[in-house]
Amino acid sequence: MSEVRLKDIAEKAGVSMMTVSNVINGKHDRVSAKTIAKVNALIEEYGYVPNLSARSLTNKVSHIIGIIISPFHGSDEINHLENPYISAMLGTIEMELRKNGYFTMLRSVTNKSDILSLIKNWNVDGIIFLYPEAMEYIQSFKELLKCPIAIFDCDLKVPDIINVSTDDWHGLYLATRYVISHGHTHIAFVSDPENNPLISRRFEGYCAALKECGIPFRPEYIYPYPPTYEGGIEAGKAIALSENEITAAVTTADISAIGVMEGARLGGYRIPVELSVTGYDDLPICQYTTPKLTTISQHLDRKARQCTQLLLEKIQTGTTSTPSKIIMGVELVERQSVISLF
Repeated sequence: MSEVRLKDIAEKAGVSMMTVSNVINGKHDRVSAKTIAKVNALIEEYGYVPNLSARSLTNKVSHIIGIIISPFHGSDEINHLENPYISAMLGTIEMELRKNGYFTMLRSVTNKSDILSLIKNWNVDGIIFLYPEAMEYIQSFKELLKCPIAIFDCDLKVPDIINVSTDDWHGLYLATRYVISHGHTHIAFVSDPENNPLISRRFEGYCAALKECGIPFRPEYIYPYPPTYEGGIEAGKAIALSENEITAAVTTADISAIGVMEGARLGGYRIPVELSVTGYDDLPICQYTTPKLTTISQHLDRKARQCTQLLLEKIQTGTTSTPSKIIMGVELVERQSVISLF
């Protein structure tokens, strides 16, 4: 059988090619429900697949969203999809785009020229940046941007750029208050708050909880390791080997917390008997660790879905019905990794 064309579907349905196009492109307000059902049935029966390349040349709309999945540093050899946070966010974004008839194009970047190449050469309808570090680059070549942009967790409010984040300060405040409520006063902060606004906000929440409860801040309780599994292992080992009286550690990522538990075990600690640990993100893996990880949920599904929906709304209408900068709430999820000292 020869390749089925849009013209063939129109002839078999007894409608114009424009009507079929309206059905395919979701412009259902222009077509009756009966005709929509008839056209869709014929498309299914004959296996008609629209030529997206041809449509993008004609309409200047590609139905492709570019997604930048890596921070602006590191090596090209890193497999960023091994990061469970990226995988969780990406899964929800892709599902939401697919439901709305869009495709995804992924790219890792390490410098400004990578982004410039993306903007000039990718035929995308919009771009989503998973890391807030992108903002300094976006601002420097904002005049080149010809499509809507969305970003996560940026502390800046930039007009025309969709920015969805969560209340990072409150998240670490909640985690720290929780371990304090279980009798812990010697609490480590595992992450490096320098030169990272997101981590800095979480660090401020940690400090605020200590101060509110009359617990002195101790610089030696800061373990400035990267929020990765490997960084967590090193931090856990360091805590176990130190002469500090640390009984609990709050982290800024679940994968870091899991590493801390493993590193502390390697150092001879029992978790949570000798070291209580909290995470941040509430990734599915938290339910399968031993012990199950108490963490801060930033509702990743909802966060990714809302950002994606706002981007699509801006692509389709030129504006958004809600503010372009949204800060979502967080909550503590209690499991088994914090023990009471009372």
